[in-house]
Amino acid sequence: MVERGDVYMCESHGVEKPCVVISPNEMAETMPYVLIAPITTAERHLPFRLGVKLRGQQGQIAPDMIHAVPKSDLVVRIGSLPDSLMAELNGILREMFCYTGK
Repeated sequence: MVERGDVYMCESHGVEKPCVVISPNEMAETMPYVLIAPITTAERHLPFRLGVKLRGQQGQIAPDMIHAVPKSDLVVRIGSLPDSLMAELNGILREMFCYTGK
């Protein structure tokens, strides 16, 4: 079962890239697709990017590049985010999508 915070290798256009699932578990259970944030090795100094070490390589979770993919594109689960990092990502997503007009 695919869950929020799981890290997968995702196949896109014949290339496998890491990503983190950000769909709520209820959505991931019932829909044929999930929302993901890619994990990139391109270092950008942006306040909403989160540093993460994956398979010995430094990268960044890119919530600014969220998109939906079919669950069938999730090739292999390689782990899950630590609770502290998932909490930080949740805060960024909340800030991105809960605009207060300020």
